[in-house]
Amino acid sequence: MSIQLLRAGRRHAAAIARVGQEILAEMGAQAAALALPMTAEGVAQRITAYRGRGAMFLARDGRRPVAFAALEPDASDPETCVLGVWVLRDYRRRGIGRELALMALEVARGKGYRRLRGTIPEGNEAALSFFGELGSLAQAVGGGMQYELPL
Repeated sequence: MSIQLLRAGRRHAAAIARVGQEILAEMGAQAAALALPMTAEGVAQRITAYRGRGAMFLARDGRRPVAFAALEPDASDPETCVLGVWVLRDYRRRGIGRELALMALEVARGKGYRRLRGTIPEGNEAALSFFGELGSLAQAVGGGMQYELPL
C-alpha cells in the first residue's frame, strides 16, 4: 500500500467528492455527517469559502482517492475550527485517518486556532474511538457525541 497524503486544493475537489459520495452511499447522510452537496463544484466552493482559514486534505492509494479530511472555521467562534475525517471502508484501521487528522491539527495550530470541535453521529462507534485516540474530550449531545480538542 502506497498511500499519498496531501493538502488538497480546488483541483482535488472531484477526488474528494468521489470519496464523499461513496461514504454517503455506505452510511447515509446523517450517519456520515457530510455537508452536501458532495459534488466537485460543491467541494471546490467549500474550499474557496474557507478564505485561508480552513483546509482539506486528501489520501490516495496510487491514483484512487480513499480518504479526506476537512478543517473548517467555526462560524460562531473565531478561535475554534471543526474537523471531519472520512475514510473508505476498505482503508479503515490503517492509520490513514489519523495521519490526515494530524496534518489538519498542524494546520489548525498554524492558523492560530485554540480549539478543534466536531460531532460524531449516533451509532458511529468507530469515529468515537478514532477521535478518542486523538485525545479529544467527548460528551453526549442530542443524538450523538460532541468532541473537543484543545490546541
